[in-house]
Amino acid sequence: MKLPSIQALVAGSLNVAKRFPLELTAALAGTVCAMLLFEEAYPENEEQLILLLLCSNLALTLFLSISVFTESRQLAPAGRFALKMAGVVLMIIIFFSLDPISDETNIFRFVFLAAAFHLLVSFAPFIYRGSMEGFWEYNMRIFLRILTAGLYSTVLYAGLAIALLSADALFDLKIQSEIYGHLFALIFGLFNTTFFLAGLPSDWKNLEDPQPYPKGLKIFTQYVLIPLATIYLGILLAYEGKLIIEWSLPKGLVATLVLGYAVYGMLSILLVHPVRFDQGNRWIMTFSKFFYLLLIPLIILLGSAVYLRVNQYGVTESRYVLIVLSLWLTGITIYFLSSRLQNIKVIPVSLCVVALLAVWGPQSASAVSRQSQLKRLFTFFEQKNSVNNGKLVPLTNTAGSGEATEILRYLVNRHGPGVLSGYLLLNPDSLTRSADTLKYRYAREYERFELLRRYLNLQYSYETAQEIQYYSAETTIGDSLSITGYRYLVKVQYPLYYSDAPYTWNVYKTVFSINGQSFKATFDLNSIAEQVMNKAYGEVRSIKVPLGELYCTDEATGHRLIIDYLSFRLDNGKPEIQNFNGVLLLR
Repeated sequence: MKLPSIQALVAGSLNVAKRFPLELTAALAGTVCAMLLFEEAYPENEEQLILLLLCSNLALTLFLSISVFTESRQLAPAGRFALKMAGVVLMIIIFFSLDPISDETNIFRFVFLAAAFHLLVSFAPFIYRGSMEGFWEYNMRIFLRILTAGLYSTVLYAGLAIALLSADALFDLKIQSEIYGHLFALIFGLFNTTFFLAGLPSDWKNLEDPQPYPKGLKIFTQYVLIPLATIYLGILLAYEGKLIIEWSLPKGLVATLVLGYAVYGMLSILLVHPVRFDQGNRWIMTFSKFFYLLLIPLIILLGSAVYLRVNQYGVTESRYVLIVLSLWLTGITIYFLSSRLQNIKVIPVSLCVVALLAVWGPQSASAVSRQSQLKRLFTFFEQKNSVNNGKLVPLTNTAGSGEATEILRYLVNRHGPGVLSGYLLLNPDSLTRSADTLKYRYAREYERFELLRRYLNLQYSYETAQEIQYYSAETTIGDSLSITGYRYLVKVQYPLYYSDAPYTWNVYKTVFSINGQSFKATFDLNSIAEQVMNKAYGEVRSIKVPLGELYCTDEATGHRLIIDYLSFRLDNGKPEIQNFNGVLLLR
């Protein structure tokens, strides 16, 4: 096999850049964000970098969908430009309207959008045009290109990483661990994307012509995928029979298994779709028919498992996904059992529509989940006679309130305190305003939840045990730190989130010993924990202090540890340090 020359590779890359400029721009932006995240464990702009990285992934698939659509329809340059600018505007709206870091429901929105945009790539060139054979050929080429690009990228990364490790070991180069992260981002962000885009079909008319079917693909499907799917089906049907005989309820895992079997079986049928009518391939039609027939009892099993969980715990975003996929699978089964056309484009198109409907609106995952959990919380307070004029009031009888506590935690963490607006006698945002000034997200989330929990007098599920109290402290923004009398300053944190830190910690209760290459020191953080507890007042257990106020000194060396952020819990009166960061001043 003749390897391509350097000139051919450069020319191919330039062709890709000319054909897919927006796609490569999105890939470059995502790669740079990933490299910056690898560069530092907790960069100050981490949230913005993660958001931009996620949006880059969405933009890549959205722009690719627009490109293949405009190419297949042979639109004029003005039409192509207008559609691509519409895609850019849409991505700007998504970037500024979705914040997956401070609002956890937006994580699901990103997942739904990512699924919808990836599915859009699979049928965008065949919207209102093209044959099923062309549609299948296009997706087969994409599928094989993804596998090839993944294989090349993995081999290239592994080879270069091993080369760096070898050079580091032989020549003591002291290569930082971030270099391997940068290499990973470059190869899987830029190289993998460019290689994949270079293999996308551009001969849209030729796709409609009969193409030779890959013999290896048929053998793999006939003798590997379908037999495995049959074994999988036998296990699930046997389990369903066991449930009927024992008259018992299905386990929660069964929902995932049924959906996995459905995807596995559909993939097997789709892979051999073009040759289903060829001589000697009657088994394909037989398998397809019986596959959808035998899905019916499995769909009933799936529906029972989903109903059981929803009836017990209400709807959440993850259960919403199971409900929607169950309904979608039912509709697909009915279609392929009743339709003579057997249009395989129905699968990605319908699933894309379902994913988009789950993003926003009253039928979306967040809206349905929010209303379901609010109803459960309201019902609990009604049962406790703690509802006054349609408002929730603090409980007088707290027995059995552990489940309601978890409902409140879900609502506050996923949807924010504002979700309770109109359900309390006061404004929930005003109640949690003190927590909004906290710098760290987890501290904010916990303190908001705690303020609302204590207001409603809800208890944890371990009500008979002493409540574990959580405390946190952080320094105010804009303070300066005097380092007079010290020679060096070292940024420190606990626990360590990266392996090449220039120091290690030895911990015994609240005593922390730090071991560096040229220094050692021991600090007892119990005194700092007592300072925080003494400064905490009332129900507020998260405080802000001036920089330099929370510190402890190693009497033996004179080194000083100054805390910038600290969180700990008080378990049976004893503090347990969870994490902190700050600076170490060395004499």
